[in-house]
Amino acid sequence: MWVALVGGIIVLVSATGRAAQRPPKGDLALGESVYKEICFACHGATGDGKGPSWLNTMPRPQVFTDTNYMSRLTEQYLFEVVKHGKLAVLKREVKDSPLQSLAMPSFGHLFEDAQIRELIAFEKAFRTKARQPAEMREIFEDACVPCHGKEGRGDGSRASPQQPAPPRFVSDAQPAPADYHDPLFMDRFSDDYLVALIKHGRVGATEVGGFDTMKPYGHILSDDEIWGVVRYIRETFVNAKNGKKP
Repeated sequence: MWVALVGGIIVLVSATGRAAQRPPKGDLALGESVYKEICFACHGATGDGKGPSWLNTMPRPQVFTDTNYMSRLTEQYLFEVVKHGKLAVLKREVKDSPLQSLAMPSFGHLFEDAQIRELIAFEKAFRTKARQPAEMREIFEDACVPCHGKEGRGDGSRASPQQPAPPRFVSDAQPAPADYHDPLFMDRFSDDYLVALIKHGRVGATEVGGFDTMKPYGHILSDDEIWGVVRYIRETFVNAKNGKKP
């Protein structure tokens, strides 16, 4: 048995030359137990982001059945967010992390609040097909395209060096930039949150604007339990909906 790197995936190759993808980290049954005890309260028993506490936070909880977005996140990112909390990951405070996380930057020094609201309307128009003013298109292309892409699909060059990005890709930027066409992702945000996000950046939206973010659970969950949860989320809500076998 030996190890090879194929297409960015570590595989195990037997003496017969038959390759098998490395088994996923985490115990599925353990992850299910933890999810149903803790995570369901926000993210829902079915991963729809509508657990008993879902209305208590803004942004609303991540929708795990949103395969478009979840497919762009890495297991390492999910693990670190659960263990250390999202702010620590975005601020790159996780010691020895292999991630180079990319937090949404602030643009409040460039745009007035009225311009920010016009930019939000421009971004929403990708879904509604409403008119997109030329002056806002210029701002969008200068400030947003590198991450979010020319058509707002979250597939800019910071997310996918391969341009145009393939239909399904794992984002180089973690967390993956927003796809403005994705209702399961975008419907989690109020206009006030989006204003704070653009004005103060993702870290500032919480530290200055007072909006919520994923809290750390490393003080109550072991690494094994967290890896189990990551595997359970991936195989139960993401891969299953994509028709992939665990």
